[in-house]
Amino acid sequence: MKWKRRAKSVLDCILNALVTLMFAGMAILIILLVILRYFFNSSIPGGNEVLRFAFMYTTFLGAAVLIGGNEHIAIHLLTRRFPRVGQRVIAVVNSWIIVAIHVYLLVLSLRWIAVTGKNLAEELNFALRYVQIALPIGAGLAALYAFSNSIDALFDRDWKGEGSK
Repeated sequence: MKWKRRAKSVLDCILNALVTLMFAGMAILIILLVILRYFFNSSIPGGNEVLRFAFMYTTFLGAAVLIGGNEHIAIHLLTRRFPRVGQRVIAVVNSWIIVAIHVYLLVLSLRWIAVTGKNLAEELNFALRYVQIALPIGAGLAALYAFSNSIDALFDRDWKGEGSK
């Protein structure tokens, strides 16, 4: 279990750093685009497209990170009333539902990219598959994190339950 915790911690650090850098880059680019547009009546070619693409990566990677930390949308009012074993069973079932949904999303997104990935971005003129790949990457990471959460719920003695820090 220690190796799994360490690997998850490293992956968390990497993904958090990526999401933070993309978010900071987006904020800087937005401020720059606003200043250029309103004060200099100019813009950066492809700037809005870069923002959209960075937003997609931030969203899909950030969602995976939140699932990894059990910070996804959940209502624990009812589950906390169950005994510890019941809470673990509910957590495992919940995690496996998340795994199934994200694996399905991963498969569908790969099919989607195979069909539409050769289309070019309007302004930046590169294949959209490099942006669209954010969806299967995020779905795959989310499924991996949810699987890890189910292993924790089953076998980790220090498991605190969903929604607890």
